[in-house]
Amino acid sequence: MPNFGLHGNWKRFLSYEVFERVASRIVMLFISIIIVYSIVLMAIDLFDLFKINRTYIDTESMREVFGSILTILILIEFNHSIALALSRHTGVLQAQPIVLIAILVIARKVILLYFTTATFEQLVGVSAVALAFGLLLWLINARADLPEARLPD
Repeated sequence: MPNFGLHGNWKRFLSYEVFERVASRIVMLFISIIIVYSIVLMAIDLFDLFKINRTYIDTESMREVFGSILTILILIEFNHSIALALSRHTGVLQAQPIVLIAILVIARKVILLYFTTATFEQLVGVSAVALAFGLLLWLINARADLPEARLPD
């Protein structure tokens, strides 16, 4: 069996793996705190909106609440991707979850975009970025389907 020069250095890699896991858990804790804080702020804003405006039909208020909800969902997905990487014993930075989160951020931008005031350049820019990330996700999935890309059992 080939040595690859790692025979004496395996403890160094093991210690880095432990460091990565501890750092990932700390990042997860911080993201969880941000999620809880965002939910509390959104609940306070909703309570104020219900208290002040009983009809609650204002488009701007709905847009702000929906933006907050989407932001919280993006944070939850980010936290979930880190938890999934930790449970699978893979590296924390995986390309597919990062691209999916980026697509969620772009979708949030498109949903909250004022189409009446948006310029043509803004629409083309957001469309190009969305198309590029969609293509990137397709390429990642196509690469994962190749037999040489699969990990042995």
